[in-house]
Amino acid sequence: MADTTWTNEGEDLLVKSKSNRLKFIVGGVLLLAAIGFLVINAMSGNTQLYKTVDEFYAEQSRLIGRDLRIAGVVVGDSIQFTQIDAQNSRLEFDVVDDIENPGQRLHIVALNEPKPDLLQDKAQALIEGHADETGTFYANQGGLMLKCPTRYEEMDPANHPDSVPMTTE
Repeated sequence: MADTTWTNEGEDLLVKSKSNRLKFIVGGVLLLAAIGFLVINAMSGNTQLYKTVDEFYAEQSRLIGRDLRIAGVVVGDSIQFTQIDAQNSRLEFDVVDDIENPGQRLHIVALNEPKPDLLQDKAQALIEGHADETGTFYANQGGLMLKCPTRYEEMDPANHPDSVPMTTE
């Protein structure tokens, strides 16, 4: 076996190693700052505001062009569906906050959407989309969701089609 030895023949050869601790601290701070920036940027860019019609008009100037969800009640006499050609259609209607006390109306336009069966007077609507400078709200593709208040009614058990006897205990 060969013996190996190490010798130091000069002070220049021995250089004190710099502390890597400072490099790790700076790198960690930069990494946390980058992660924080990405999280904040992603959250602010993809948020979708939920507004009623009156809230929309109260903040209309700052909501123009932003991705929104608008909730309201459909005004039945405002529904217009136009089939332009085989591929294109235009559905328009107005929504209000309260059908009994209709304050402001918001005009909704949905392009290339079929007319939903549930789109009728007094149906509750939730529309995803954006508004332009004129105050017209354009629904996103597939962004029209409706709930009809008369869709589900409680049936009298005596009128049940299967004549299932109901027992009360």
